[in-house]
Parts: sequence; structure tokens; C-alpha cells
Amino acid sequence: MMGGVSDGGLGMGGTVRYFKGHGTGNDFVILPDPDGVLALTPSLVAALCDRRFGIGADGVLRVVRSAKHADAADMAGDAEWFMDYWNADGSIAEMCGNGVRVYARFLAAQGYAPDPTFPIATRSGVVQASVTPDAVSVTLPAPVVGGGSTATLGGLTFTGTSVDVGNPHLVCALPSGLSLGDLDLTTSPTYDAAAFPTGVNVEFVVPGASEAATFGHIAVDRRPGPDRGHIAVDAPPADRREQGHIAVDAPPADRRDQGHIAVDAPPADVREQGHIAVDAPPADRREQGHIAVDSPPPAQPDRGHIAVDRRGGEFGHIAVDKRPTPVGVDAHVAMRVFERGSGETLSCGSGAIAVAAVALKETGRPTGVVAVDLPGGRLTITLDAHSTTLTGPAVLIATGETLNS
Repeated sequence: MMGGVSDGGLGMGGTVRYFKGHGTGNDFVILPDPDGVLALTPSLVAALCDRRFGIGADGVLRVVRSAKHADAADMAGDAEWFMDYWNADGSIAEMCGNGVRVYARFLAAQGYAPDPTFPIATRSGVVQASVTPDAVSVTLPAPVVGGGSTATLGGLTFTGTSVDVGNPHLVCALPSGLSLGDLDLTTSPTYDAAAFPTGVNVEFVVPGASEAATFGHIAVDRRPGPDRGHIAVDAPPADRREQGHIAVDAPPADRRDQGHIAVDAPPADVREQGHIAVDAPPADRREQGHIAVDSPPPAQPDRGHIAVDRRGGEFGHIAVDKRPTPVGVDAHVAMRVFERGSGETLSCGSGAIAVAAVALKETGRPTGVVAVDLPGGRLTITLDAHSTTLTGPAVLIATGETLNS
């Protein structure tokens, strides 16, 4: 069958071909199901999205023809393809800004959409996608900025502004003296359930230039635990000045210099470098186990590099604080987000739109261009009187087949 689906479908003893993609770190399992034959359920979606026992993702994108899905049949005349989006917990969402961009990348890459610009049906209506080699843009209706509400996290209550982007958002500006890195988003913020009866995505926002170092973290082999595999660059907590170090596999008690990086203690004759000793790099390979914090390659000016036994991909890079200052924008903000049904994610496209709408409103501009920095990268939002365009990278990274289980 099309899309590699066996007779019986997923969850009924069959297998299914899947793809994996992400938009600025907001990652998705993509299930090609043109004719709508997959027996997709909330529990199955949650299992697929589990990062330890499943494939791992922030959500599932089912690729199905509009005419073959009950939620989209009335849009079949306007858009051939319907984005059937599910959150990681198995709940269904109306819209996912990064999801629809990744969905568009998939349609273009697989030849389902031969033109570079094409419509996609979603539960919040039909949106227009535009695909180029470097980025994917989607144009949605203009967001609706609503009234105020509050969210509580870690004993602190934040005042926010509600925004409808086809799904509900609450945009909360952090007070002076509090940074994005200070927030613990391992648990959900609480909110006014009467104001948001179906739940809400909560965004926390600061001016963009103030949070450059917040997004300087590296996950080495995704090791669990707050003290492992992560580095806080230039942002150690005030009461733990020795933090801003990375412990790789817990150095032995008698070799405290192993597995640590002192970011703010470079050698006297090489001031621009911090060093990391990963079990003592060999003498003839001195570039291993070192990090040049402000010497990114010309082709990737937003990155510093770390060579950890020459691992490739995400394990061998650290984005420190070198995202270039945006030009030609009316506002620049940074954010973190707790997504309804998924928890904290590295990026949220509809959340970035909500944040941009509030940022422009606060500057007195009804329209404009906003650069939004998230832990997973930068998104650019252009708002006019009637629509919003969300632009950023969207890539496919893997494909495979589920096993019978």
C-alpha cells in the first residue's frame, strides 16, 4: 500500500513506515497514511512519542488526504492534504506551527506537493505553505490578542496576555531580574481553567538580547540528570559560581579535572578558549576534547564546536551565544514554552506567533517583523493586518519502519 503500510495497519499486528523531522528542535514522527487506514489511537501516539520506549517526539503528524479524514472532508476542495496532528500525550491539537512546516517539507520531499507553494488543511483551517531548500514558511490567519490572565510556576505568579493562534496561548513576560534559565519547566504551569477550558500553551518571554547565554547548552549522549551532559554558558546560578561546568560521565573522585570544562577559566595565553578534558585527549590529537567557545566555522557563525571523540551530528556541537543579532526586524525576543499535551519543547511555532503578536502590540505597532529566539533556534514572524507568516528551518532527519509489538 502507499506509504509502506501493511494490511491491518499500525496497532493491529502490522508495521508502518515512518519519518522523523523537526523544525528548530520541535520534533515529530511523521506517518504517511494517504488513504486514512491507520488505526491511530491516543495510547499508540503516546507510545510512539515516548523518548525511551518509542521513537521519541513532541508529536505525531499523520499525512492523510483531506477527503479521507472526517475532520477535513469539508476542506478537500481547498487542500488535498490534511495535517492530522497529535500531541505527545495522545491528545489532538487544532494547530502546530512547526508541525505544519515539517509537514510541508515532507510533502515537498516525497513529491506529494510538486509546486513550491501549496495549501494544507488543519483543524484550524487551511494554511498556505512555501518551501525552499533552506526554510519553510506557512501563512496563517492573523492571531487574535485577547485579555489578561495569569500562570503560576515554582511559587511565582506571572501576568500574561491570551492569544488565539488557532490554538490557545498565554504569553507571560518575565519580571526584571528573572531569566529564562531560572525557570523549572519540568512541571506544568498552573493557569485559570475557566479562561482556558481546553488547556493552554504557556510562553515565557524576555527581550532577545538579554538571553543569549541561556541557549548555550549541550546534551552529550542525552545523559539524564541535571549535572550530566549539560553546560550553562555564562549563566551559573548566583549561589553556585562553580557551575557552568560540564561533567561527562561523572569524573572519578581522584581525578576531578577529568570530564569538566571551566568556561570562565581559559588558559592565560589563549583567552578565547575554554577547555574540556574528556578522559585526557591523546598527545597527537590535541584537538579532541577541546572547545573553542568563540571560534565557530565560517559556514555556521552561530556555532562553537566541541569535539567529543569526534562524534558527529548533534553530539559534536554546542551552540553557545553566537546567534547573530537580527537585522530588519521591529522586535527581537527570546522565549521558552510549556506546550499543552507535550511539556517543554525546544520550539513552538504557534507560540512564537503569539509572542510576536504581543511584542508588536507592546511597541505600538499593529504589524511588523519579529525575530523570536528559542532553545532550538530562531523563527521569524511577519504579521500584517490579515495574516501571519512563520518562517524557519524544517528538516527531515530519518526514516524507518515500526516493528510488530
